[in-house]
Amino acid sequence: MKKRELKIARGYDPKAQGRIGLFAAQLDDQLARLKKEVATLTVEQLEWQQKPGMNTIGMLLAHLSLVEVWWIKIAPNQIEWEPEGKALIQKICGIEDDGLPLPAEGVHPTYLKEFTAEKYLAILAKGRRVIYTEMKKWRDKDLDKFYTLGKKQLSRTWTLYHVLEHFSAHFGQILLVKHLMRDAGVLAKTSEAK
Repeated sequence: MKKRELKIARGYDPKAQGRIGLFAAQLDDQLARLKKEVATLTVEQLEWQQKPGMNTIGMLLAHLSLVEVWWIKIAPNQIEWEPEGKALIQKICGIEDDGLPLPAEGVHPTYLKEFTAEKYLAILAKGRRVIYTEMKKWRDKDLDKFYTLGKKQLSRTWTLYHVLEHFSAHFGQILLVKHLMRDAGVLAKTSEAK
C-alpha cells in the first residue's frame, strides 16, 4: 500500500511555524505538479488562445507569480501599489503586468511574447524565493492577526489560504487549456505523446 503524506516544508520551525510550513509544503507540491505539466510546452503553445479574450497558459503562469508576490509580500506589509509595489513586482518578476483580465477581444500581451516555459518557470521560482523569505519571518501565533487592505481586514491565515486556492484554481485552468489544445490539434493527445 502506497503512503501519501505531506510534511512541513524545510526551513520552517515546526514549533513556531508548523501551520505556515504546511502551507509552504502545499504550495511546493502544487508548483512541482505544474512544472511537470508545462515544462515541455512550446512558445506557440504557451501563447495559444482558443479565441480572443481567452487566457493563454503563459499569461496564467505570469499571473501566478505576480499574485503570490502581491498577497504575501506587498499586501500584508501594506506597501502602496504606486510606485513601490509596482516597482517591487517588476524587480521580482521582471514584468509589470500579466495581461489579466483580458478584454473580450484581447490577445496574448506583446510584453510576454516569445517567453519560453523555462522563462515562466524562472519567474515563478524567483517569486517563490521572495514569498518564502517573507513567510519565514511569520510565526503561527501571528497568523490570525489582521492587516488592512482597502476597506477589508484580512488575516495572514486567510492570505495563505487564498494564495493556495488561487494557485490551484489557475492550475486547473491551465490543465483545461491543455485539453482544449489537444482537441484543437495544437498539442498531441496523451496516447499519441507516449
